[in-house]
Amino acid sequence: MTKKSRALLATASAVTLLLTVAGCSSGASPSSPSESGGDTVPIDVGNDLTVNLTKETLNVAVFTPGVANQYGQVMEQSAKDTAKELGIEMTLYDAGYDANQQLNQMQTALQSGDFDAAVVHPVDGTVICKITTEDYPEANILVSNNVNPLCDYGTDQVGESPEELWAPGTMNFVGSNNFMGYIDGWFTAAAEANPGPQKVLAVLGPATAAQTRVIEVALEKFEKANPEYEVEAINSDYMSTEAYTKTQAYLQGHPDTSLILSIYTPDISQGIVNAVTDAGLLGKVNIVDQGFGDFSLEQIEEGNIQFSTMFFPANAMKLSLESLVEAQSGDAGSRFVDDSVVGTVLEPFAVTKDSIDELPDELR
Repeated sequence: MTKKSRALLATASAVTLLLTVAGCSSGASPSSPSESGGDTVPIDVGNDLTVNLTKETLNVAVFTPGVANQYGQVMEQSAKDTAKELGIEMTLYDAGYDANQQLNQMQTALQSGDFDAAVVHPVDGTVICKITTEDYPEANILVSNNVNPLCDYGTDQVGESPEELWAPGTMNFVGSNNFMGYIDGWFTAAAEANPGPQKVLAVLGPATAAQTRVIEVALEKFEKANPEYEVEAINSDYMSTEAYTKTQAYLQGHPDTSLILSIYTPDISQGIVNAVTDAGLLGKVNIVDQGFGDFSLEQIEEGNIQFSTMFFPANAMKLSLESLVEAQSGDAGSRFVDDSVVGTVLEPFAVTKDSIDELPDELR
């Protein structure tokens, strides 16, 4: 039975959904388990909102920023594999790194009335803040926020606890690398590996991306903590071609660059390494990246990248979907779920030449 069919049996939920789609404000609460025949379980999502999650097979909408690069492709495959393993229905939406397209996709999914839950990995968390934290729970759709923070919870965090990333209205936040403490640790490790005056280039993602804004806040702190560093940043589209073109142009005007921080590997890091190589600066410019994978492993072993911290897109998606299924038994779990496979969000594992042997075989 689809969610639309069940909504016809639950008057309060149907009214809430219709008002939400119409753009009206509704003070009605989702139907209680007793009103829906005891076939749901209530999940507190904060903001005085309760989502009554079905105990039947879940129909989940998965919203991703894009699947054009390796990170997105890994996340997409994990969504498919995990949904099959858990026996849930899953529809994946690819926003093509367009925040407005992602909002439109979320509105379409909401209006369909077909979904019980959603995994939301924002392109721009401010653009989809309201629909995710208000409209979805009011329409009785349970949300797991994945990797990129919603609203201003990424930029407003102080880095004391990863629970700062949780947005009320959602069940949880699953991730690690957008916690301010994680990013601060990455920058600190880069500074320790490169002491003294440095000409630093940070190659970031799109200016509107949720991750980029979090990094920019951390970068300001990093620059203040290291006054001997001269820091500049450029934006890319998470693809190697643009990262190469923009890094190449920057190096032509700044041949004294001594340290480059890559926000994402392999795609951005590949562009950077190629640009540095073509500029004849390989071995003169130190490169530090985030995300780790086959490319970083190869470059670390060759001495072209100093170290890399890790991203876990497959595990993050797996944990988000698993948390929604676990909620069907009334176990909403923690507001923050650490997706780290090795290390933790508070102590991320840094892959260097010396620590490669400590990695589990499946991560090499």
